[in-house]
Amino acid sequence: MTSPLLALFARSLREDTRLKLTYFARSGLVTVILIFMLMVDSSGGMGTGQGLGFFGTVIYVDLVFILLAGCGYFASAITEEKEEMTLGLLRMTNLNPLSILLGKSTSRLCGALLLLVAQLPFTMLAVTLGGISLGQIAAAYCTLGAFLIFLANLALLASVLCQRSAGAAALTIGALLLFFAVVPLLNWIAHLPAQFGLITEDAAWVVALEQVAEFAWKASPFTRISEVLATGFNDRAFGWQAASNLALGAGCFLLAWLGFDRFCEERPEGDPRRGVGRRRFLRSLRAGRVWQRALAWKDFYFLTGGKVWVLGKFLIYGLPLVVMACWPERLGGPPRLEAFGFMTMVIAWWVLTFELAFIAASIFKTERQGQTLSTLAVLPMSLRRIAWQKLTGTLPTLIPAASYFLIGALCASKTILEALKHFPAEKEGFSILLGFAYAGGQCVVFLYLTANLSLRLKRGALPLALGIQFLVQMFVPAMFMAMASAEGGLVLAVFATVVAIGFLHHNTFGRLEALAAEE
Repeated sequence: MTSPLLALFARSLREDTRLKLTYFARSGLVTVILIFMLMVDSSGGMGTGQGLGFFGTVIYVDLVFILLAGCGYFASAITEEKEEMTLGLLRMTNLNPLSILLGKSTSRLCGALLLLVAQLPFTMLAVTLGGISLGQIAAAYCTLGAFLIFLANLALLASVLCQRSAGAAALTIGALLLFFAVVPLLNWIAHLPAQFGLITEDAAWVVALEQVAEFAWKASPFTRISEVLATGFNDRAFGWQAASNLALGAGCFLLAWLGFDRFCEERPEGDPRRGVGRRRFLRSLRAGRVWQRALAWKDFYFLTGGKVWVLGKFLIYGLPLVVMACWPERLGGPPRLEAFGFMTMVIAWWVLTFELAFIAASIFKTERQGQTLSTLAVLPMSLRRIAWQKLTGTLPTLIPAASYFLIGALCASKTILEALKHFPAEKEGFSILLGFAYAGGQCVVFLYLTANLSLRLKRGALPLALGIQFLVQMFVPAMFMAMASAEGGLVLAVFATVVAIGFLHHNTFGRLEALAAEE
């Protein structure tokens, strides 16, 4: 008989194991591993060291998917109940905070750990390919398992503290960056005054920061994996990284448990608070009269934050560029104008891609949670026109990133114009244009895929779309290149991209109509 403490945990675990998606994930994982083995076999046969390359590829792919799961799958453990206003119903069942945390988060963690265990027998084949030992495989999976436990509980803590899944994901990413990137960077910055002779190397705050940075470096799974995959590795399978990650994970779970009652109190009935346009100290930027296109007005102010976030993004995105442009001469000085322009363009492009992906994942999220898709469907307009209105309402939020992209293009305009003047007009130029067409088409595929998955999954649509796109870019271009010449492979890839866009477009709106009919 299940104890009351583990009742929700056992129920959630049973539901997760019976989902079709669980079996699809396991089958897909094994398929990816087999494809990796075929790639190793076709590239170099069964020579010495092939097993190390195969196993290293699998492990780094696992790390990428673990990071994506932490940003989406684990970060929505408690926030999804807050967004759907069902957390109060759980509390009415006399479930204590520990029971809820075990049932909502630890059950997901167990499912993710089972996925790692499922691939273990297949990766053991790497030993027969040569270049790797069983000890290295055991150490690598201990590293992944410990990091997965730490990341799941870190995301759980963020989910307890935040009211929305997007905020929990952002907090999780910020905590990882702070721990694994910002702290070592601050350590480097702290040693700069000592190099200029302003302070001594043994200053207390410099030594303390150096110790924290060293701890972060040793606790990083990337550092541990690089050591494990090195030739001649002969360390214990369960090392310092695994122990520290487990300790950090336990600490995050304990903090989530202690702070549950404080941050997960039942909210008053009524519509969920939306956007930042209604704050008193920003009344001048609040939502005014409704536009002629009411759906666009609603999404601009209540989904993307309205004028406040547009102005805020100008400041947030511009601050690093100002720092880069005003970098002191004694530290190397600012970059050249052309280099600054290209760096600005790259940063702005990635920001644009991220914002578009967020829009694609959340454009119908509010309607699904509030079960108002059927209300939208009865409006005197088609679902395609409704989707277009909602999209136009979110596009103004892209103005800051697009503006900085244009600024970067102006700074690098001389180099860009020179490259256009010398652009090859024959076969090589055609291949370059095909490459740009394929890259642009894949961006559209990614956005459609994200929107499609958001209509099928309650959580984790954006991370899953990122993972699928990552695997597609690893296998599909190489497959087309193997089927034909380089130019012929690009033509096939562009054609397949256009077909995928058409299919996803039709399937997404079909799914939207089905959801509206179900309500």
